Amino acid sequence: MRRIIRVFAILWISIASNFASEPDFGKFDGTAVIIDLNTSAKTIYGTHADERVNPCSTFKILNSMIALDSGAVRDENETLKWDGVVRRYPLWNQDHSMRSAISVSAVWFYQELARRVGSERMARMVAQAHYGNADTSRTLTDFWLGGGSLLVSANEEAEFVRLWMHEELPFSTRAMRTVKEILILEKKSDFTFGGKTGSCGGIGWFVGFVEKGDDTKAFAFEIRGEGASGAEAKKIASEYYLEEH
Repeated sequence: MRRIIRVFAILWISIASNFASEPDFGKFDGTAVIIDLNTSAKTIYGTHADERVNPCSTFKILNSMIALDSGAVRDENETLKWDGVVRRYPLWNQDHSMRSAISVSAVWFYQELARRVGSERMARMVAQAHYGNADTSRTLTDFWLGGGSLLVSANEEAEFVRLWMHEELPFSTRAMRTVKEILILEKKSDFTFGGKTGSCGGIGWFVGFVEKGDDTKAFAFEIRGEGASGAEAKKIASEYYLEEH
């Protein structure tokens, strides 16, 4: 019965897909929004597509573009010195560039970028990107984390990625292409898969893009429930898209 209810809860806006017919969310309360960039057709799974929650570390996508265009860092390879504060993830406890920091989701690095950008400029650039509720009013270094003021829905995350892939965000082409390149997780001759995880407040995110030949899709996977994390959301999305590769 639970399986039947889950199937009927899925809202199909489009069934045009070259990938698996349905993500396997397992024990999690899962939502996925997928947009076909060629047709603009949208497919929604689950029931929370319009519910806004904190973006957690998926905000690092936008934070990276803002930092690049505002001059907070020279480029994706400029190294910032670790502040010496020992944090719970060993890979955070070292010097990082944007390229290395985003791969291990080092929060301190992006908090420093936010300080360099500044409150006023950050608020203005998030608003210009029309990202979620665009509320950066909580302290500059944690407004996107659990309990923060910035909220975004899976629909809005996927739409943000769609604009990013079309290079229609209010940022330089250099910034948009650089962030795409540092988020690629797998690349083959006819297949590219990339994205960013996020974990906070009992929510797990994985937001990104997949290119298969001439077919490109923007997506946002969000999961809830015991053990929900960005790593689990990424695993679900990876199984959905990579099973044929």
